[in-house]
Amino acid sequence: MNWLTKAAKAVSSMLHPGAPPFLSQFLKRTRFDYRKEVGDGLDSSVVTAPVMWIGRALPEANLIVRLKKANGDVEDMPGHAMLALIQNPNPFYGDIALWMATLVSFLISGNAYWIIVRNGAGRPAELWYVPHWMMEPRWDQDGETFISYYRYSPGGGMEPSRIEPQDVVHFRHGIDPRNIRMGLSPLDGVIREIFIDLESSNFVASLLRNMGVPGVVISPKGGAMPAPEDVEATKTWFKQAFGGDNRGGPLVMGAPTDVQAYGFNPQQLNMSEGRDVAEERVCACLGIPAAVVGFGAGLQATKVGATMEEMRKLAWNNGVLPFARMFADELQRSLLGEFGNAAGQKVGWDISEVLALQEDVDKKVERFGKALRSAGITVYEYRMGIGMDADDSHKFYLRPINLIEVPAEGMRAPVAPRAPRDPVVADPKGMKAERRASPDAMKRGEAFVLITQRSGDALAKAFETPLRGVFSGMGAAAVEAALPLLEADVSLPKEQRGEKSDDLLVAMILEKLGIDAWSGRMRAGHEAQYLEVAKSIQEAAEHAGLGASMPDQVARAIVAAGGRRAGLIDLQGQSRSALFEALAEGRAAGEGAQALANRIGAHVEGGPWNSAEVRARVIARTETKYAQNISTIERGRAAGVGSFIIFDGRLGPGRSLLSHMARNGSIVTADEALAMAAAEHPNGTLSFAPNFEED
Repeated sequence: MNWLTKAAKAVSSMLHPGAPPFLSQFLKRTRFDYRKEVGDGLDSSVVTAPVMWIGRALPEANLIVRLKKANGDVEDMPGHAMLALIQNPNPFYGDIALWMATLVSFLISGNAYWIIVRNGAGRPAELWYVPHWMMEPRWDQDGETFISYYRYSPGGGMEPSRIEPQDVVHFRHGIDPRNIRMGLSPLDGVIREIFIDLESSNFVASLLRNMGVPGVVISPKGGAMPAPEDVEATKTWFKQAFGGDNRGGPLVMGAPTDVQAYGFNPQQLNMSEGRDVAEERVCACLGIPAAVVGFGAGLQATKVGATMEEMRKLAWNNGVLPFARMFADELQRSLLGEFGNAAGQKVGWDISEVLALQEDVDKKVERFGKALRSAGITVYEYRMGIGMDADDSHKFYLRPINLIEVPAEGMRAPVAPRAPRDPVVADPKGMKAERRASPDAMKRGEAFVLITQRSGDALAKAFETPLRGVFSGMGAAAVEAALPLLEADVSLPKEQRGEKSDDLLVAMILEKLGIDAWSGRMRAGHEAQYLEVAKSIQEAAEHAGLGASMPDQVARAIVAAGGRRAGLIDLQGQSRSALFEALAEGRAAGEGAQALANRIGAHVEGGPWNSAEVRARVIARTETKYAQNISTIERGRAAGVGSFIIFDGRLGPGRSLLSHMARNGSIVTADEALAMAAAEHPNGTLSFAPNFEED
């Protein structure tokens, strides 16, 4: 007989003894049956409060089944048949009720049971929760079979029934050493504390219910013994004379009488310390802080540094999640295989939607931001980490322009000889000589411009929407203003119609249109856009060493520039020209009042571009680029930067510096840069970067 045969025989002959003698159920050093007095614990607030908290918390997580493939990849199986059955266990309640009931039994007794009801094909069709006191495992007296069957005792005069082990999902909280077929109740060690809380509640309730003591004692002096009818008459008279609205009135007795207040001080019955111990220990056995439940015993901890947010996370990590893993482990063993081949499948919980376990958004952004600023992660990783969309265009690192590379040995890297500056070249217009940036300065400046360029595209696109709203609104208002005037105009005889000149008609339409109000909306939109652009420069400015925040005076200057730029868009003049053009075209086409009004609306809406979309797109791109340039210049000037490098063209993958442009790479002062930015044509690509090599 080899060792394998011997081992198999030893296992097959292994005995599983039953529960120990009955007296072992008593707690040590007492013969009072606290377990019997506490009962199932469902009428004890010190038990139900934390148990119900866990029962409400667990459904925030989602039960899942994952499949590990042969190549190592793991994928979720949301349509797994077991999950579908647990979500709808039977026709009378759903998965949340099922889990809450299961948790109550599991946390109080250490055991929870589901009965599996099978269909004609032998597959699980329904799941039913069974209270823990109705089920118990049974085994043969010889102990060779661990569990022979489960005894189901529903009560109510019904006979107990036998349920096969394969039809029962038995959730155990560990294993009870006193009965290894059962789980160990997490509350078994705090039975006395639960009893103390129950007795404290009962004592106070009984005292208030039974000790209805009188408010005063009235007794005659001198040992006189009044007749019973005199006692009743005095009591009735006293209640009428000094009860209700007569409280506080003077008392005058006709004979020597003692009147004494009678009662007790409720503060003498303060049992909070004993009850606090029960709250703390029950919650400790369940792995959750008492403060999370709302117990006063745990709220003291929040005053010494621990926040409620931290305690909720602690409750999940030490309490809810360990219980959830126990459930998943039993489902893996008892239920998953009932739905076909379970090879490679794993039952678990998805906690991504659990609010208590979510990292604070500000903290997450700050953590990823530090890694991004230190070039530890790419922009792609940063955006994905904080929950933003990202693509391959974001797969690059950012590093402050003013950092110096130092090798790991600690010695400064040898500095390559700086290329000589380009010779001073003449301004093409013959105004003055130009200075040119070195290749190193151009490289650092290009990194700055790339950052601003990426944010500018999105900001310009976003600015198109409010601009289109303004222009569309102006077009609709122009139709409404022009139609009644045009109807009156075309109703005149043909020989008199020319007497009312188009100049007067246009002036009347413009007056009703209210150009000043539309100009105000345009100005407000520009100011908001310029401020948003200035904020977007923050990332590039911080990496360039221009400071971590934008000074208030810089923000005010940028917003004011937006208002001025809005004023340069001559809505009055553009609308006037559009009205004349529309009238001329419409009259030539012989259009009536309604068609002519519609033509006016389209011309006013489109302006010089004859299209509201094109008009909004051109203005949005031009103003966003200008806002970026003045934001860069004002931020740099506030940080002490004296000159700026000109970049003329779009940068990025597949593009290179437009070195053939005469002004590309030139160095200009802040005032010169502002003048060049203001003179830039629509859809221009002129950009500026701080010059960090200024002597």
